[in-house]
Formats: sequence, C-alpha cells, structure tokens
Amino acid sequence: MLLDPSLSQPHVAYALGRPVGSAVSRNRLRRRLREVVRANATALEPGWYLVGADAPAVNLTFTELNQQLPVLAGRAADRNRARGTTHPGGGK
Repeated sequence: MLLDPSLSQPHVAYALGRPVGSAVSRNRLRRRLREVVRANATALEPGWYLVGADAPAVNLTFTELNQQLPVLAGRAADRNRARGTTHPGGGK
C-alpha cells in the first residue's frame, strides 16, 4: 500500500499465485475481493493497493473478507504514515 493524496480514490491490484489454489479458486477469490473493495471504497484512503492472500482465504466468506479488508488496509496506511512514505506525485 502506498498512500497517494493526489488520487481521488484507491487503485487496487490483486496478486493471487498458484499456492492459493486452483485457477477457479483464485478467480472466485479475486471476484469476491473486488466486491469487498468496491463495498469499502469510501473507507479506503487514496493510494495504490496490492492485495494478496494465502490459501486459507479461499475458504473465507464474503462477510469475513468484508470485515478483514478495512482493518488490514488501515494497518497498512498507519505503517505507511509511520514510515513517511507516499507516492512521489503527492504528499512528501
């Protein structure tokens, strides 16, 4: 996650490798993650996000993913601020 105050919304990419599961499982998880991000877009700070997951994430329900994403994104943003790192195009 890289904060970028010059953006108006979060920009998200997904990295789900083969250890996560079969292609069908990874694609299903990616679709659920996209919906979770869409549902939480206003709560996410503007920036660049790379969302990854381990194999157990395939078994999480939409509700469980929806509860975890804002918490994890908040932690990532806090660490980003603590390090003082932002995208070169905006902020510091």
